[in-house]
Amino acid sequence: MLNTRSQLRTASALRSVAAARVNDACAPISFYFGYWFSHWRA
Repeated sequence: MLNTRSQLRTASALRSVAAARVNDACAPISFYFGYWFSHWRA
């Protein structure tokens, strides 16, 4: 029981790290599109 819990905790930690990396990669792209779109609308 303890072993599976520690494995789940490790998997969730890795998943959160992967999500943070994807978020870091997408942040400037979404910022660029939001900037371009707001100026295109104006």
